[in-house]
This record gives sequence, structure tokens and C-alpha cells, in this order.
Amino acid sequence: MKNRNHLIVKKYLSDHSLIESNIISFNEFINQRMQEIVEEINETVTKEEDFEIKLGKIRVGKPKIIEADGSSSIVMPYEARLRNFTYASTISLELTVRKGDQIDSEVVEIGKIPVMVKSQACNTFGLSKEELIENYNDGLDTGGYFIINGNERVMVMAEDLAENQPFIENNKKGELTLRMFSLKGTYRIPTTLSESKDGIFELTFSRLRDIPAVVILKALGLTRESDIAKYIGKDKDNVIVNLYEFVDIANSEDAMMYIAEKANLQGTKKEILDRVKQRIDSYLFPHIGVKKEDRVKKAVTICKLIKQFIVAKDNPHLRTDKDHYSNKRVRLSGDLLSTLFRINLGILVRDIQYSLQKSSKRKKFYSIKTIAKSTLFSHRVESAIATGSWTGERSGVTQNMQKTNYLDTISQLQRVSSMLASDQENFMARTLHPTHYGRFCPIETPEGTEIGLRKNLAILCKISNKINFDEKKFIQELDGLDKEGIEGSDVFLNGIFIGSVKSPEEFVKNIREKRREGRLPRQMSVRYDSDFDNLLLSTEPGRALRPVIIADDGVSRLKNEHLLQLEQNEMKWEDLIEKKVIEYIDASEEENALVALYEDELTQDHTHLEIDAMDLLGVVTSLVPYGNHDQSSRLNRGSKTQKQALGLYAANYPCRLDTDVSILQYPQKPVVRSFVYDTLQTYPAGQNLTVAIMSYEGYNMEDALVFNKGCLDRGVGRSFYFRPYSAVEMNYAGGLKDEIVVPDKDTSGYRTESSYQHLEDDGIIYPEAEVKEGQVLIGKTSPPKFLSEAREISVRSKKESSVTLRQEETGTIDAVFVTEDNEGNKIVQIKTRDQRIPELGDKFATAHGQKGVIGMIVPENDVPFTASGVKPNVIFNPHGLPSRMTVGYLLELLAGKVACLRGEVVDGTPFSGENKRELEDQLKSLGFRYDGKETMFNGITGKRMDVKIFIGNLYYLKLKHMVGNKIHGRASGKVALLTRQPVEGRSRGGALRLGEMEQQALVAHGASLLLKERYDSDKVVLPICKNCGTIAVEDTIRNKTYCPICNSEEVEPVEVSYAFKLLLEELQGLHIKTKLELKNKYE
Repeated sequence: MKNRNHLIVKKYLSDHSLIESNIISFNEFINQRMQEIVEEINETVTKEEDFEIKLGKIRVGKPKIIEADGSSSIVMPYEARLRNFTYASTISLELTVRKGDQIDSEVVEIGKIPVMVKSQACNTFGLSKEELIENYNDGLDTGGYFIINGNERVMVMAEDLAENQPFIENNKKGELTLRMFSLKGTYRIPTTLSESKDGIFELTFSRLRDIPAVVILKALGLTRESDIAKYIGKDKDNVIVNLYEFVDIANSEDAMMYIAEKANLQGTKKEILDRVKQRIDSYLFPHIGVKKEDRVKKAVTICKLIKQFIVAKDNPHLRTDKDHYSNKRVRLSGDLLSTLFRINLGILVRDIQYSLQKSSKRKKFYSIKTIAKSTLFSHRVESAIATGSWTGERSGVTQNMQKTNYLDTISQLQRVSSMLASDQENFMARTLHPTHYGRFCPIETPEGTEIGLRKNLAILCKISNKINFDEKKFIQELDGLDKEGIEGSDVFLNGIFIGSVKSPEEFVKNIREKRREGRLPRQMSVRYDSDFDNLLLSTEPGRALRPVIIADDGVSRLKNEHLLQLEQNEMKWEDLIEKKVIEYIDASEEENALVALYEDELTQDHTHLEIDAMDLLGVVTSLVPYGNHDQSSRLNRGSKTQKQALGLYAANYPCRLDTDVSILQYPQKPVVRSFVYDTLQTYPAGQNLTVAIMSYEGYNMEDALVFNKGCLDRGVGRSFYFRPYSAVEMNYAGGLKDEIVVPDKDTSGYRTESSYQHLEDDGIIYPEAEVKEGQVLIGKTSPPKFLSEAREISVRSKKESSVTLRQEETGTIDAVFVTEDNEGNKIVQIKTRDQRIPELGDKFATAHGQKGVIGMIVPENDVPFTASGVKPNVIFNPHGLPSRMTVGYLLELLAGKVACLRGEVVDGTPFSGENKRELEDQLKSLGFRYDGKETMFNGITGKRMDVKIFIGNLYYLKLKHMVGNKIHGRASGKVALLTRQPVEGRSRGGALRLGEMEQQALVAHGASLLLKERYDSDKVVLPICKNCGTIAVEDTIRNKTYCPICNSEEVEPVEVSYAFKLLLEELQGLHIKTKLELKNKYE
């Protein structure tokens, strides 16, 4: 079976959401991490003499709306969008306060937290597709986003360096250093190991800098030199200098005093020792532990790190590759929200402590609910998600959800953004790394400063989530592990030394078999690093995992019986993992694996087999038919054009008010498509058109396209463009309020009667009304700006503030929504619909990155035709193919012809679609030339063309770049108040700037006199004194013009630019006198 492994990918895509890692991470956050953060903060809360605070269980409810009358009701995502609400749940925290002998305990609401759509806290969780549609939700909505004030926000996954593992590199001075970022909860603390010029190993952490490592080891309880040498192992000769240097330090107390002296700590001996112990426990490798009994573990781990440092020092090639994905982690929504929640909960607890301190001093205690009530917590969290501004001065963590089409949304939800600054070079970080294979799409990345820093997950890639397991039971499963760790290969679990083994290969083999059996976590990874003789076990969240088929002795474990069960829907994806056919591996473990691309390439040395060759691609790129035949730069643009294509972005668009969206009226599924297209059930965003590759009267050169007018008349490329408008009845001080009504003729600022012709009695336009620019959609009057103006009660004191249709736009009223916000203010929302028929300048493209604008629309009678009477919808210029090498374009064209003739979809999946030879044979059997060429006739003269023309069917995309949205020009209009020159910007009705290059172009064309008229947009006539050359004064009271400097009345009017007058006044403000010399222009 040629495409048998497609069944596995189909099963994965049907059983799993593409963004399930992010949703699982959010679920973990509300179910586990929030409670863990509460317990962390509990440990840091200081105990006062008069009172004590203790935080208990924390719970997150379901999203509700509290109406203006105080009632509450369950809210669905569609209602939050319509009413501009934040889709959030209430957080309840058990708070216990001890005041003397009195203990009060209550469950209080500390605020709200936005809820991820489709998570466990969402009201749509668990609903079937039919139930979702009943509640006005899109049945195919993936979720994974937040709704803040009615706007959908996506939390972009962030790429960061891994914690709890060593990075060996040279610093800026060229000195070798070993650095480890230790993560405990949400605390991230760096520790650095280096070597001084004297050969002394030194540690730097927290505020303790360059402390000898041997001293730290002795402070941690490893006081005997023989023990230190024993744990470092065979390289102990390198540490003799270190041991000899500090042989006088005999116990932990002496070592701690040495550290205190180095750090210049002051106080009594007990205070100093307590401070050193606190720093060692809390800031030195806190991921190992923060208690006294964890000190020996830390000491042994430091010994093993010194051992690695010595090995790397002797082998210059052993430097950590930071871009290797074993050294990277992907931060999901739960990780990002944990940081935000911990900081804001800490602020809230400190505020509660402060309130209790004040009330304690006054001997007057308030109820817990009164003290704990804080709107700041909700505001801070909501504001961070709404703006994307995060802790640590990070920005862009969240983005507005992109809604051009369904693929655009999916792509954004699968995006991973690096924390590196885009304005810095970081060349290696941008380059495609071998470990990205199967984890990140090698094609889909933006051009420009973000290239390589913004990536998209591959189609089968999964980000590991937090694994909850019993560490003691876990270690018991590790057969052959020596916990003393004296001889053999060192074993590390999440950066913590747990022992050693004498036979690492056998140990790794046993662990992998137990993992496949389910006795160990299936998302864990194991790797033997022969360079350092280490075994690395990891169960950390944020690792990029990819599934592969297990192979034994050159034989795949995937059998025909498995594929048959998949085809008959008798087996799930998880069953393949349970049956030990497929397993997930991360970039670290893949260093020990040898993965074959195809089954016939398997040898005895291979450990795994790729599921499918196209698994290395992302979702968008995998949809490009025959994409493996295209040039990479064209594929990159093709993935971008697919995300810009008009289609159906959401099935519930009639009850949504999204900004700047379009709907294609007659979308079609492609007749040549990847199997991923059908499995994803994505909404279509294009149409199948007949395309002829030929030149036509010069109107399709430079990427222009010639369109058949007949196909446009039949609906090709037609779309609806939607724009929302809204008005709110606001309440003001003094009992004043806005009113949504038809304004009275005496209202200040009243427009013409024709402007209000479509309004009904309630001041709102009726649905399906045809409107033009400037016409009123929502009639509205507002109270005067100043309260004094409103004392005289009259219609005239009200001001017209109606909502009108934007300039240069026409349309039809598509929908009218009347609701109210949570304060009881009336909200009226209007959605206009404008039909966009393709016209000259509109942009079309294919999935292969071949984009162009309409250069000519030809009457159907003049379009060339084949012998059978077929007329192409599009004529494409053949010069667009050789240099761009989009062979996939030609193959899709050929396959499209076959699909239409045989009435079946052609498989165009990258790497495995129906090949060229098969398509050619089918064309022959259908009575056509094998190469897709046909004899064509001139539509104007009827003469047969001298050459045969390549004609077939292709999937064309109409892009969002339309002339109707971009056409711009004006004769007169608004000017800036300061310069009296035209304002800029299409939305403000501004003018087009005539710059320096345009000036030179006019001069070159001999139109230099036109410049005077063009540059006189701010012309002004100034009275200039003939004697002293300064600007004269016009005294309107005495009807007299004179010079204020020399009192002369000899004044002449001079035409100048207002900007020039402004310059003169600016110079006067700098105490620089200017003089204009006047001459008769006729002399």
C-alpha cells in the first residue's frame, strides 16, 4: 500500500486537536499550578505578632456575567464577543487570619481570571458539535484563545533556554564557564561555575560571587577531601590544587564563615551563619531542594558538574550548542500565566498584610472579605492579556487573533516566538537547525526582522506538559542504578544527580522498554551522552516531542494488521502507543536514535522509522499540492498567501462583529489536495479555475493576470466585506446621558435630512438598507461638553454625535444587534456588508506563491478557446515560471485537469502524491495529450494559434488586498491645524504626499511648473514691511496695516507657504531676527 502511513497521520489529526498542548497547559494551571503557587507564597508570608495569614485551597469557577441589576447568568463565548465582555471566571481562595487567639477562616473572591476557550473552565467544554452550534458557536472552533473586552487574544508560545541543565561555553573574555539556570516553581536562578587563573574552581550565585567551589562543598556538608575526590571521579588530579588550597577548612561552619567574609556579611556569628544557610538553601540549585537535608544532594551535583567542566576544558569541541532543541523549551499558556499569577497574588497578599497591620494598630479588625476585596488583581491580569505586556518587561506575549481565514487562525495558534530581540543579528538562532526536523516547519517563517525567530510547529509535533509522578517509585524502576554514584556513568534526572550505572547501554534499553510498557512516563526522554559519560533523564514540560515508529533489527513494528484496524476505525492513536508501535522522542533522545525516512531504507542500525515524509512540514505548508517540487522561497510565500486568502473564517460569522473581515461567496474545495485538507475539516478559501499559460496582448506581463469577464459574471472571486459600527448610551455626571434617537432639527450639528432617511423611530437603521458614505447608521445625541451649557434645558444644547458610514464606502446593513453592558448602558452594534466583485488591481494567488493582480478583464467572446470550446478563466504569463522554479504549480495544473476529467479528487500530498507519469498516462487514456497541451484558437480572429497551449485546472485564492479597500485620492479636505497642510492617512480623509522623488519625476517629465501648484496647498498672503522686511500687523479695529517694528505703513502683500511663516515665527522664538527683501516680480 503506497500511502498506508497516511492512515496514521489521519488518525492523529482526527483524535487530537492541533493546539491541545496549550489547552492542557491551561487546564494544569487552573487545576494544579495555581494551588502550588498559593503554597509557595504561604511559605514566604511573614508572621506578625498580632496576626497571621494562611492561604488555603483555591478554586476557579465557570464564566458568568453579573448584570446591572445584580443578577448573574452563565455566559457563552459568542455573548462575551457581542457585549464586549471579558470571558473570565471568579477565583475563590480560602483565607485564614489569626488575630491573637481568634481564628477566622472564609472563602473569599480575590478577583477574576480570563478563561481559555475550550478549556475545562470554559462553558463550552464537553459540548458536542451540535450543542456548540445551538449556542451560536462554531462547531469547528479549536479554542485556545481568550476573550478580553470582546476581543479575541492569542497567547503565543514562547521559546526559551532550558532550565536545570548545564551550558558550557566561553564568556566574552574567552574563558570557559559552566552555567545552569535553576528553576523552582516560577523562580529562575542562574549559577555559574568558572576557573580562576590559579586553577581554583569558583561558583557564582545570587549575591555570592566567585566563591571557591571546594568551600561551597564543605559548607554543604561534604567536608572530607576524599569524598570530594571520589565524587568527581577519575579526573580528581585536576582538583588537587583546589583541595590543598582549602585543607584548613575542616567543617561546615568554618566554610560558611569563609563565605560570609567573602560576601562581606555583617552581624553576630549566629546571624551571619543563618544568612549564609538561607542563601545556600534558597538560591543554590533550588530545583534540587530548599531544605537542610538537600544540601548533600547539591554538593554531589556540584562535584559532577566540575567533572563535566574538566572534560569540556580538555576537549574544545564540547561546547553547548544553544540552538540544539534539547537545550530549548517552549513556554505554553500555563507557564506564562503562572508567572503573571504568582506576581499579582503576591501583591494582593502584601496588600492584605498591610491592611491588617493598619487595622491592628488601630485595634479595629475588619472582616476578611472586606480586606481581601481587590479589583486591582483582576485589572492587572486582564490588562496584561489585553496588551501583551508581561512581567520582566516583555511585550507581544499576546496578540489579536487573526481571522482572515480558518488556516490563518490555526497557524497563529501553532506559532512559537523566540524571546530574542528581532533587531539584533543572532544569525545562528535564526538558522534552520537539524533538530527542528519534525518539530518545526522549515518553510513557514516571516520575512524581515522576525525571520527564524518566529516558527510554527510541525503537523505532528507535541509540547510536553508537566508530568506528575512519585520520584521514589520512579527511581525504584531504574534497574542497575547505584545511588552512591561512585563508579560508572552518572545519571541525572531533570538536572539532579541520582546515581550511576556500570552498563549505560543496557540501562537505556531497559528504561525505553519500561516507558513503552507504561511503567515509566511515556513523555519522558532518556539519552546517553558518551562525550561526558552521562545518562540524562527528563520529564520536564516544554520539550518539543515528535512521534516515530519503533524499529527492531531493521524491521518496523507497524504491521498491515495495524493499518487495517486504523482504516476500519477499530484502533485509536493511543492504541498504537499502548501496543508499542509508536513512541514520542525529544531532540535530546534523538541524538541516540537513527531514523529512516522510508521503510525500504531500514537497516540493522536503525532504531526508528518516520511515520510520513511530509511530517516535517507545518499545517499550512502541508496543504500545498506537490509542495516538495517548489523552491523554498516560493513555498514560504505560498504559505503566507494561503493565510491571506478570503474564505470562511468562522461558521458563526453572522452573529460576530469582527473588524476588517471578508467572506468568499462561493468557496470550493480544491480538486487537487493533500490528504491533510480533508482530515482537518478546514473551511475552503479558494476556487478551482481553468488556467491557460500564455501571453495575452501584453496585459498579463509582470505577474498580471488576464481574467475572463464571463467567469466573473458567474460569481468567480466575489466576496462580501464586513465592517462593524457601534454606539453606546453613556451616563455622565449631573444626570446627563447620551440618547440613541433620531436627532431633532434643532440639535447642534444637525446633518441633512437625507442623512437620516434610513433611521427608524428608535434611531437605528433597519437591516438590508442600502447606505452610502456619510449616511447615518445610528442616530445619537450627546449632552454639552460643559455642565454650564446644559443649565438651559433646550434641544439646541444637545450635540449631534451620530455614527455614520465611513468615507469612500457603500454597503448594505447586514445585521443589527441591540444589547447592554454590565453597567446597564445600551449598546447598538451595526454590521455593514459590501459586495466586492473582482476588478482591475485585485490580488489573486496560488498556494505556490505565484501571486499577481488583475491586469485585464476580457469579454468572454474575445477569450481564446480550445477545440472543444473550453475557455480559460485565467491567462497566466509563462515568464513567471522559469526563474521561480514552481514545478508544483505545473503539476497541480496537470493533476487538476485529470481530476476534472475523471470526476475524482487527485492526491497532491507533498512527497507522496500521484506522480507525473501516472497523471500523463491517465490524460492519454482520457483522449488528451500526455503533457496537458491543447490546440487553441484566438477569440478575436478565430484563427488557430501556432503553438499548443498548456491548459488545466488550478486552485486560485483571492487575497484580502483589494482595490476597494486601498483606493485613495481627494481634491480638497481636512488640513492640519498647526501647518495648514493636508492631513495624511486614508482613514482620516488625508492627501497623498508629493515627496522628493515625485518632485524629480515631474521635473524629468517636463512638468516642473505643475510643482508650484502642487506645493501651494498651504498658500497664505502675508503683509510684509517694505522697510525692515518683517511681518506687518493687520489692525481690524482701525482698519489699518502697519509694521510693529518701524511703524511704517508701507506694506506689501506677499504669497508664501504657511509652513514658511511658521518657520519665521520659530526663528523669532529662538531670538533670531529675519528680514525679507521685496522685489517687484515684473522687473
